[in-house]
Amino acid sequence: MKAPSQAEGGEPMGAAALGAEEPFPWRRTVAGQLSSGEAQRYLDELEETLTALHLGRKPRSNALAWPAGFDRSILHRLLLTFRTANALRTARLMEGDNALAVRDLLGIRNFGHLSMKNLLFEVEEVLKERAAAGVEASHQASPSPRDAADSAQQGGAAASPTAAGPWGGAGNLLRPLFAAAVELRVGATLADALHPDFLRLAARLGLDREMSAIRIENLVEGAIGPLSLMSSRLARTIEAMSATERTIVEERLLRAPPLTLEAIGSRVGVTRERIRQIQVRVERRIGGTMGAERRVLALVLQEQLGSIAPEATVERRLKSLLSAASPLVERLLGRALIAEMGFTLRDGFYIDESTRKVIEEVKAHAQELADDVGLVDESELIARLPEGEWRRSWPWLRKQCGLHDLHGSWGIRSTRKARAKAALLSFGRPAARQEIAAVCGLPERRIGAHLSNIPSVVKADKDRWGLGEWIDVPYEGIVEEILRRIEEGGGATTTERCLREIPRQFKVEPNSVRIFMRAPKFVIRDGWIRIADISSLPLRPLDEVIDGRDRGGAPYWTFQVHARFFDGYSVTGMPPEFAEELGCAPDGRERVRIENLPDCPALSVRWPLASINGASLGYLADPLRRLGLRPGERARVRVIGSRLVELTADRRKG
Repeated sequence: MKAPSQAEGGEPMGAAALGAEEPFPWRRTVAGQLSSGEAQRYLDELEETLTALHLGRKPRSNALAWPAGFDRSILHRLLLTFRTANALRTARLMEGDNALAVRDLLGIRNFGHLSMKNLLFEVEEVLKERAAAGVEASHQASPSPRDAADSAQQGGAAASPTAAGPWGGAGNLLRPLFAAAVELRVGATLADALHPDFLRLAARLGLDREMSAIRIENLVEGAIGPLSLMSSRLARTIEAMSATERTIVEERLLRAPPLTLEAIGSRVGVTRERIRQIQVRVERRIGGTMGAERRVLALVLQEQLGSIAPEATVERRLKSLLSAASPLVERLLGRALIAEMGFTLRDGFYIDESTRKVIEEVKAHAQELADDVGLVDESELIARLPEGEWRRSWPWLRKQCGLHDLHGSWGIRSTRKARAKAALLSFGRPAARQEIAAVCGLPERRIGAHLSNIPSVVKADKDRWGLGEWIDVPYEGIVEEILRRIEEGGGATTTERCLREIPRQFKVEPNSVRIFMRAPKFVIRDGWIRIADISSLPLRPLDEVIDGRDRGGAPYWTFQVHARFFDGYSVTGMPPEFAEELGCAPDGRERVRIENLPDCPALSVRWPLASINGASLGYLADPLRRLGLRPGERARVRVIGSRLVELTADRRKG
């Protein structure tokens, strides 16, 4: 792709047009073995890919990314980012001259779209330099006397030490470097520019104070840095634009959100497609005008700003750099530099691709560290972050990872169980349901149900809950405490021990212990309590406990509908004999299908011997709604087969 050599209006562009020194003289020798014809041929071969990148589009996967025969050893001397160079080096692509397609490069680990732009834009500048030279490159280490004389006569920075003297040659190299350092505020004094070994030597010679007093800006008077060079070129390009092109720049490239193509076309009196064509041309012209300086500035800025920076910090830094430019140039350059750094704005912070990867890594760490309800130890997450900017930006990063603030804890999800446990953790001690409900805002009557399903949470006594690590002996209910003492006693224990220990340790009423000791689960004789033999359970005849039989002799049992059944509660008090008729064994659970409501879930029948309320029937909400039953009405369960019932409204009177 041939770069535009003239600005709008026919004025030549580049450093020579501005009377400035070439800012990157080393480019002339990087591809020294190429002829200008070869360089131009390689540019032409890369035109499709370079055009797409300049327009901010993704090139086709099979588009050419490296021409065949072009020696890749030049990559060692190009201005590549660490990520780009390291990816190429790891893939062993810093050497060789075979052709490469876009997919070959994008298939390299850690080599993305930004690395593609960094590599090909650097190559483009080198090839442009060589193609514009118009002469065959010398194979010698230094330029010929004729070349050196021509370069010196033109004020070129690459004059040889022989023609200009070693100090003059060094000055030609250092002046643009120091000019860039002044503009970008990389260093202030000569001492800042020297290697630490030089500074130590200067100190031994007693020259360190004098060197620190020499300001770089005083050494480069009259030299133009890359920022000024780019600003001047862009200003000339904008001045030469037509009114329509300037409108596109202001209303499409800089406005947020941009005006539509139709709106601009209507304003200037052309079609939508024509505006699109002009915009492509304008974008390409602006991109070519900015040149290699844009990448240099972006690299330095990103080193200063890091991978994540507050919006205000970035805007302030750009304002300080570009304040000398016109408002339009300032906005265009600021937008271009932000894009070149790969920055996108998210919730008040500019971030690059590496930040987006860190966010995904933190999300993965959060999943890994989450406890049984999804709560995460914040300090452990922070400890896994890279040092520096990531930790300073932790509150923002935590928000991007979708972590929820749950009463002083952080969770990967905000479920009822997570909120209940987080509320418990906020106390740091066992707490009652009323206390926990007041913190998390959940209904007090549901707190126990939520906490009982969390493996790490146990009951401290009948009223309080806590973490298992807080409580030496968890309370598992009166029945479980009776069973534990029976087991400790080798199969039996005294009723006196249960009535003495359980109320004192778990704050329950002695009368509650007496009631549960009389459950079918246990048998009491002569002051001793043991587990009852299931085979000898005292059951009554079925006809004594049911509500009747239908004309075919099928037994049925009825119950009154309550509002709580629609919230998931079971009906209790079902006769154990009827549960046995439904196929449920003692201390068992069975699922019973509803023949007349086949789309509803099966009913759940439970017969816990430790319960003082008999058997229970659950999963009633959906069937009761289908039948249109309301609280206060009665329902009938009729046995019609093995684990098969009919559920209907009970319309009997009286």
